[in-house]
Order: sequence, then structure tokens, then C-alpha cells
Amino acid sequence: MSTDGLPLSGVRVVDLTDGVAGVAPRFLADLGADVILVEPRAGVDSRRAEPMHDGLSLVFASTHANKRGVAVDLGTEGGRDELLRLTDSADLVFESQAVGRLGDLGVGPAVMRERNSDLVVVSLTDFGQTGPYRDYRGGELVTTALSSALTRSGAADREPLLPPGDLARQTAAVSAAYYGLAALRTARQSGVGDYIDLSLFELAAQDLDPGLGMAGTATLGRPITDLPPGRPDVRMMYPILPCADGFVRTFIGAPKQWLALWEWLGRPEEFADDSYQQIATRFKNWTAIRLAVERLFADKTCDEVVEYAAAHGIAMAALNTPAEAMASDHVRERASFVDAEIAPGVTAAVANGFVELDDVRAGFRRRAPELDEHAGARWEGATRAPVDPDGSQTGPRLPLAGLRVLDLGVIVVGAETGRVLADLGADVVKVESRSFKDGARQSDSVERVSRPFSIGNRGKRSVGLNLRSDDGKAAFKRLVAASDVVLTNFKPGTMESLGLGYDELRAVNPAIVMVENSALGSRGPWSKRMGYGPLVRSTVGLTSLWRHPDTDDAFGDDMTIYPDQSAARVGVGAVLAALVGRESTGVGCKIGVAQMEVVFSQLSIGYTRESLEPGTLRPRGNVNEFHAPTGVYPTLGEDGFVAVEVTDDRQWAALAAEMGRADLAVDARYATREARCQHRSEVDDLVAEWTAPQQARAVQDRLQAVGVAAGAAIHAFDLVGDPQLIDRGQFGSIDQPGYPKPLVVHVDPAHSENLATVPLRRAPWMAEHTRDVLVDVAGYTHDEVEALIASGAAEIQEVAAGAARSAEGAGRSSGERDLGE
Repeated sequence: MSTDGLPLSGVRVVDLTDGVAGVAPRFLADLGADVILVEPRAGVDSRRAEPMHDGLSLVFASTHANKRGVAVDLGTEGGRDELLRLTDSADLVFESQAVGRLGDLGVGPAVMRERNSDLVVVSLTDFGQTGPYRDYRGGELVTTALSSALTRSGAADREPLLPPGDLARQTAAVSAAYYGLAALRTARQSGVGDYIDLSLFELAAQDLDPGLGMAGTATLGRPITDLPPGRPDVRMMYPILPCADGFVRTFIGAPKQWLALWEWLGRPEEFADDSYQQIATRFKNWTAIRLAVERLFADKTCDEVVEYAAAHGIAMAALNTPAEAMASDHVRERASFVDAEIAPGVTAAVANGFVELDDVRAGFRRRAPELDEHAGARWEGATRAPVDPDGSQTGPRLPLAGLRVLDLGVIVVGAETGRVLADLGADVVKVESRSFKDGARQSDSVERVSRPFSIGNRGKRSVGLNLRSDDGKAAFKRLVAASDVVLTNFKPGTMESLGLGYDELRAVNPAIVMVENSALGSRGPWSKRMGYGPLVRSTVGLTSLWRHPDTDDAFGDDMTIYPDQSAARVGVGAVLAALVGRESTGVGCKIGVAQMEVVFSQLSIGYTRESLEPGTLRPRGNVNEFHAPTGVYPTLGEDGFVAVEVTDDRQWAALAAEMGRADLAVDARYATREARCQHRSEVDDLVAEWTAPQQARAVQDRLQAVGVAAGAAIHAFDLVGDPQLIDRGQFGSIDQPGYPKPLVVHVDPAHSENLATVPLRRAPWMAEHTRDVLVDVAGYTHDEVEALIASGAAEIQEVAAGAARSAEGAGRSSGERDLGE
């Protein structure tokens, strides 16, 4: 099918990946790139990966859709020549081969780039090309454990619980895609390509539930690194409540939401005190409130509860199963899934892409290729010329230098989209107002900016505008005229109600790229529902999967902020694609990101299988359905656990030998994968008995040394001591006024030859840069700005004397300070 109109139409990508790394070029294929999958003659391993349906791997079908495919034997000179002929005229190469393999064959990144000087090559491996973990085996369970996200997942007082699917590495793969696009954009400006070394582990550590990143409300305002070991009981934050026919989930944040619930309860005297309008009082008395609400809901269906709540401004969502979500009118109206041929003769429901572009879905176009289906493939379309082929600027470049982003985003997904673009070099201007304060600023004071806001909004400027006033709107439009990107994550229709929808903005600036990031999408019956992340997870069926499978109500997603961070990365990737496309057309576009569809896309294998084999998408806990042993096993220390993933008989033999039980490898009950799955409980008991008296890191190192994937389930406060992250320079700090010491943050995970790194800078005070931005960017005179301020159309914020410091140079990389200070 045609890719005309998609922003990456004409971009050429050679894909030497497999497994979850293949999601990166798949994301680019969705956005229009011509991606050619290069496989060995026997096919990539994922062609044989479970789950299978009638001999078809659903992993392969999902990961490699929208691509063409050729089979090449790199062990022969002819095969190597064929690969290099493809890379000679490619724009991008993604590879996930064993470290050093391509170089040993004589077709490594250096050889590719010597022949094609503006080629960008991205290596995406489990742990990167360098560092003490370089040769470690990864996997979703191991990656999540080492990222620290695992120890924050699971029900209170239970063992850690692996989130469903491959959420950590799926999110990491999307980030890898946008780093490839960032390097491509830079290569087209300079005429010089690049080599980028990326690690799924490092990306996951800062992309899924980052231990040093912007946190959600479940931390109760505390830094994640200050949380004690274990999984605290925070069910009162986003409580799950029984109804007559299931469960609903709610969030009562604002006083008006509480008052609406109080009215619904019949205005009980015990909750009448005004202090109950404060969230802290409700948390303290949650048990009594919960019992009252449960009595109210006992004879009502989930649909009745949700309908009443929506009509009265109460955030509420049904706890759907995946099948219920897929069958809903909302999902059908949005075409979030499409019934399509995923292999010759096999039709199934397929997640229909991460984003919409100008209200058209950038989703599934064609099935994954048969082996060598496109033998002799040649590139389609014409190659774009570099934007700046004379190479007037030498040396590393910031990929988004010279671009301006107007950031109206709020809370996590809004903040993080702009923060990543700022880290890539854009001038990100946060547009905000005291009248409608970003929730992340709720604990700001005159002495300091809140910690969550500081982390998620570092490197930005802030301008205060009242967008409900005519003069404020006019000022915003003048900023749009001088900008490249606008970011929003308001309730759908908000910008249109202000007269600032995409049609109005592109009339001012046809090149503007606008991102609308919402919970459930900008159209459909559920589009106007309140968009808190936990309610999204409940609506799409994720919460019902994120549960300890041995009980009906031990849900494990109370602490996560997924899909906020993931949706932010999707938005960044779509922006980078739109900017690449704009180089040819000169025209911007509207990008729609629905967090609901981010979940569908990242769990696409499970949803497709559910459409073919109903009932298969259900809670699995820490168990890999097709392999054993896989799980989280106890170790010494408070909340001590280690993740172990054995995926073949050789690894089982190595584990058994390390346990001092080589006999287990030949025991008929355990010798084969199928036998171990049948005796899973016994196998798990044997492994747990061996791990229990050891430290988690010791088990990890022993097993990785013999080729078995294992990772300590670390806590957020352990991250800064991780030897791989230290070796690869993954920490920095910002000097944020009002804090006793610098705030430690994750830094750019891309190890690149030609991408410059932006200096770390602090987050802004509210409206700190209003005067400068309105004069320098919008073109107002100083007198006009003062008039805007006097009228209330523009806002400024005074800070405590001496508290503000320059945003320039207010940060350090991990090489410049001891993070243990």
C-alpha cells in the first residue's frame, strides 16, 4: 500500500534487527519509511518464537509488519555484497546483532559508512557495545528488574510483579527510533552520517517508570529514590472498587470531584467537614470512605456507575478485560484495531498504529514478509537531498538546534514530551498560567519549584499567558508564527474552544507541527472522559492483566505511571518524523497520540492472539508461558529478589550446573522445555532454594557468566550505583534553586559520534521568561509587554530574593561530580 502523505515516505531503512529491537524500524515503517528486513537464509529467530498460531509466529507478524524482506547469507561474499549494496543508498540502518558480529564479518558500521558517508547506523542491543554488562543476556524480566521498575510493580506485601507484555523494551525501542531520526535529520543538514550505540536497558531505565525521572502522584510527593523497599499500600490513590458485575477505578483529586462523590453518597455527616476537600484527609480516612462507596456501588453495574460519574465530573472507569475493550464502540469507531491478513490465509485483529496524522491513522498497511519475499529488492522512490550539503557547520550538532517548541503540556506526559525535545536541542517554551496551574506545580513555593516539575521540565523557558483573553490568544499566535512545534495534552476540544485549534494555528504558520496527546483519543464516545493514566490502564484492559494471577483482586499497577512516559516517547518520535517530512513539503501536520492506542500497540501480540484464541490474554504473573524456569526468586536482603529467564535447554543445563545439580539437566522431568513447563512449580522451588541464601547481584553475576539471563531486582535508590550505568555515563545533575544539593537525573542515553549533548539546565520558575520571550520571539516592544502584563493577558512571577539563577550551565554530567555526595 502507498506511503504517500506519510512523513517518512522516501526514507530508506535497512533492518538487521530481530526480537523487540525490530519495533524501532517497525515504528518508522508505520510512519512511511521503506524498511527492508534482511534475514539469514533460515529466517530470523522470531519466525519461530512463541506464541505461534497454526505455525505462524505472532511475534514475527507483529514486529515486522509494514516491512519488505530479503534473505541474505552474510557468511558468503555474495551475501555481504548484497547487504552493502542495500546500505549504499540507505538513510538508516538498525541492527541488533551480537556485539561485534557485523564487524567480524567485514560489514560493520564503519564499512557501511565508509561507502555511504551520510548513512546513520543504530545499534540497539540489550546492554550496549561497551561496559561490564556488554555481553550479558537480556530479556523483558531481566531488563525490568535492573531498571528498578520491577520492585515498584505488584500488590502491597507481595513479591514484585512483571508488567504484562514487553512494556519496558517496547518503550525503549520507540526511543531508539526517534534517536535514529534525530541523527538522520542532523546528517541531512551536515552531509555527515553517524553511528549510535543504544542499550535497551539504559533506555528502559529512563523510559518506562524511571527511578530518577518525573514521578506520578502515587509517590505522595516523595522522590522515588526515597521510597522504602517493597511495594507500599497506595490503593487509596486510584482505588479499585467492586460493583454488582465487576470493578471500577476512580481518582478523586480536586475538591469539586470529592464534593460530587459526597453528594452521590447522600451527603453523610461523617464526611461533611471541609477538611475532606483536602486529599490528605481523605487518604487518612480512606477505609471509612471506601466502605461507604462500596455500599453505594453494590447494586449498580459498572456501566451505571461510570455513566453517573461521567455526568457529574467524577473520574471513573470500568475495569475492562482486553476482550471488552476491543469490542467497545469507542475502540471500533476509532479503528484502533483493524481486521487484516497477518500471513497468507490468516486474518486477525491487529493494533492499528501508535498515532494519527492529520486525523488519518499511521498504522497497519501490509503483513510481515514471507521469507525472501522481496528477493532482489530495490529502493522505492527518490532519495531526498541533504538540507545543508555544504557542511557549513562542523563537529557534533544538536539535532533540534534552531527549532522552537511551545509546550502547553501538563503533568507527566506533557512535561516529558517537551523535556526530551529540549534535551535534543530545541528551545522549549512552556506556556502556562497561574489560573490553570500545571498539576506538577501544585507544590511549588516562592522558595523552590516542586521536585516533579523540576525533573520533567528542566531545560525549558516559561512564559505566562492567559489564553482565555483576546490579547493572550493574540500573543500566543505571534509565538506560533515564530515556532515549529506546539505540544498539548488537554482534554480533546479544549484548544478549539479557545480558538486555538490546529486549523487556526496552521493559518498563522502552515509549517507548524502540533501534537495532541490525550487519554482515549480526540474522537469517539469515550474521548471526553477524564484522562488519568490509571483510568486508561483500566479502560483498555491492562489493569486486569497487571494482577497476581492467584487472586482476583491483587492488582499490581498502583505505583506505575505507564503509559505517560511511553506516550511521551511516541509523541517525540512522531514529531521527529514530521520534521523530517517537513524538509520536503514545507508543511506541518497535526499528530494525534492516544495513550489507549500506545497500550494496544505495545501489547499488540497479546491482543492479536486474543482475537484468534479467545481467553489467552490473561494475567500470567512472572511466568513465561512457554519457558521454564522464568520468574522472580527470593534472595538475601530486605525485599531481595533476582529475575531469571531460561529460554532453552542449553541455558537450563548451565543453570543446573551452577546450582551444583547437573543431574537436573538430564532428568526426564526437566530435560526439555516442554517437560520443565509441565513441572514448573517443582523447577521454581529448586531455583528459589538455591537463590534464597545469596545476594541478588551475586546470583546475577554467576548466571550471566555462564550465559543465563539474570538480573537483580534493584530499587530506585540502587540505580546510581549500577556499574553499567556508571560506566556509560548515564547520570547527571541539575542545580535547582531551593534544594540542599543538586538533583540527580538520567541523561542522554545515545552514545553517538556526531550528536552533541545539550548542557543540563534547571527548570524555570512560573512565567520566569515572559518578558524576554514576548520581546525576542513574539516581537512586542517592552512597553507593549508591560501593557499585556498590566491587563492580565500576560503573567510574570516574582521569586525570593537571590533564589533565581541563570538557566545556563546549571547542571553537570556524571563525569563532573561525585553523585554520591
